[in-house]
Amino acid sequence: MTGPGRSPLHGDHHTDVVVLGAGLTGCLAAWELARRGRRPIVLEAASVGAGATAADLGHVATGPRLLYVEAIRRWGREAAREAWEVQRENHDRLRELLAALDDDCGYRADGGFLLAEDRTEGEALAESEDTLREDGFSGEFLDHYMLESRFGVQGFAAAYWCAEDAGLDPRRLVAALAAAAEREGARICEGSTVLALESSDAGVSAATERGRVEAGTAFVALEAAAAGLVPFLKGRVTPLPAQWIDVQRDDALPLPSPARTCGGEIAWRVLPGGLRVVRFGGGVTGRPADERLEDFTRRHFAPASPRPGPRGAAVAGKSGDGFPFVGAVPGLNGAVACGYGTFGLGWVALSVRWAVDGLVTGRDAVPARFRASRGAAP
Repeated sequence: MTGPGRSPLHGDHHTDVVVLGAGLTGCLAAWELARRGRRPIVLEAASVGAGATAADLGHVATGPRLLYVEAIRRWGREAAREAWEVQRENHDRLRELLAALDDDCGYRADGGFLLAEDRTEGEALAESEDTLREDGFSGEFLDHYMLESRFGVQGFAAAYWCAEDAGLDPRRLVAALAAAAEREGARICEGSTVLALESSDAGVSAATERGRVEAGTAFVALEAAAAGLVPFLKGRVTPLPAQWIDVQRDDALPLPSPARTCGGEIAWRVLPGGLRVVRFGGGVTGRPADERLEDFTRRHFAPASPRPGPRGAAVAGKSGDGFPFVGAVPGLNGAVACGYGTFGLGWVALSVRWAVDGLVTGRDAVPARFRASRGAAP
């Protein structure tokens, strides 16, 4: 995704805001900041979209990694409903962004699926459907007979179709955002790993191997790497490894897509010529994660004769409570947006808007549950 003029940072530069990271979050933040009169310099370690965005399937999910009934048990019903409402609002914001970009980025509002791998998860899905409907969220529960009669899968106990989910091409989106940010005056420097980020009341200083940016504020749009540059986030944003394989299929039967297992550990999406299957985190078994992904595809997508092909890996970031860190944090003259977990598109548009609004207006409108400063000593 390298574009013209995205050479590494050289020398000393001064601007009003420096953005760390050129994935979906960083490019969207740069565009929003530039449209509001700022002159962002974006520092990216590799190339646009090469970090956590590379593992993104483009699933615009409604609801975080927990099932609705599990979220209610953990947070209470009001807080669970709020989380789902926030992702619904985020989806609305994402559609507005696509319209502003004049590029639909392959957007399709066909819904998405949650798949239960055992009876207990299936029962939780059925219970979640009833409660979601009561709280205003549309969907359909499918038992394993209904599921296997409609789709080319086997071995799942049940599924839930979420009517409000959607899918898009995240690589096309990040490329469009980067180009839009540059048209508005942002500068993107690829191959520019930030080695140190210093912050004071006077501003921030971001140092790379060959240069330095002095700025009034910083917008940290990194995932797992954010904790290494923002001390407050250490132990709060932790690495979430992601590995994927692309799979070709002979069977013409449709697959539920985009889809994820109930725990969010495995997800997939049908792409031209096959599908991509991703595994997020998980325990260590002594076997390569891509080998376990091959087992998964053969077990659940047979008799489609799945043939594993290209594969890759990336590292996202996650929080301990399942909510991203957004806005101001102690010890940083600026804002962050990170810790999205497995499905960043469910949070990113609204998170960036909240964080950018805070930087530009000085008013913190981030809901308490999402504030990056949560857990700070009073």
